[in-house]
Amino acid sequence: MIELEGFAVHPDKIARAQEWMAFLKSHQEAVNATLVPEHITVERIFSLTVNNQMYLCWYSEQTAPSPDVEESSNPIDQVHVAFWHECIDESVPSMKFRLENEFVNPSLIGK
Repeated sequence: MIELEGFAVHPDKIARAQEWMAFLKSHQEAVNATLVPEHITVERIFSLTVNNQMYLCWYSEQTAPSPDVEESSNPIDQVHVAFWHECIDESVPSMKFRLENEFVNPSLIGK
């Protein structure tokens, strides 16, 4: 399963959202370890600004549905969820992207 979804950042929390992304990057190994129980093979986070509204966009490739991260006892997940609640404006509808096409370099197929 491949997903791409964008979430609005509260306008007064942009600096805090940047701290969040820096936290995740500075804890890369620990974050990578959280992906295994979440059935995630790849996760990437992009930022985007549309009409002066910042969005954080999550791209993921999963082998199965992920368990609810809010129920995780992992300290990295708990910090991640705390940042989410502080920074993401859930009153703004998320941007859900639909995969239309996928192209793979033929030399990588079967690897």
